[in-house]
Amino acid sequence: MLLHILIGMNIIAQSDDAPEFVQQVEQVVNGVILRHVPVALVLVKIDNWFGSNWLGFSGKAVGAIGIWNKPYNRPADDLRIPPFVPNRVVSQRKFSKPTYEEVDEGRPIHRKVGGGDALQRKIAKEAPGTAFVWYSGNSKAAGRGAVMVYAPVGASCWPWYAALETGDPWRVTETWDIKRDDLARLMGRGSAVVQV
Repeated sequence: MLLHILIGMNIIAQSDDAPEFVQQVEQVVNGVILRHVPVALVLVKIDNWFGSNWLGFSGKAVGAIGIWNKPYNRPADDLRIPPFVPNRVVSQRKFSKPTYEEVDEGRPIHRKVGGGDALQRKIAKEAPGTAFVWYSGNSKAAGRGAVMVYAPVGASCWPWYAALETGDPWRVTETWDIKRDDLARLMGRGSAVVQV
């Protein structure tokens, strides 16, 4: 697996980002690449912090009732693309195997679609074998950040979420569907990747 990624992905902190948080997101991204070796990785920056309720969120039916597709109550390959509204998306970047160099981002993953259509946008169908990483912007002012990952595992997907808070260093305050020790190991692998 190490042959697939000799140079780690570099995420540059923007003016609204806490550099320490972005560094941890970078470690997550590189750890996901090393562990899962996806055909591609899509990195999406959301304008502000988002909570764990976004994990597995699929949209709303009949305009009011929220629908979640989480692996503990449905097959993981039934996960939908979380319906972040397009104006919340600050950036979308795409990286492709084997070197994970940045390529044309392609069609935006978050686009305006009707509620019924959003409920049909399955990750496994829209982008098979692709890892998705969402992270929050405005972490410098907010003093907190969020990262959510949908990592490919065979024909399915492993979704998880982590929230972090400012400190020295930034610390994990909440996780869903990933143990803190597993997250620390993943980030440790990601931090060992050589940056050029």
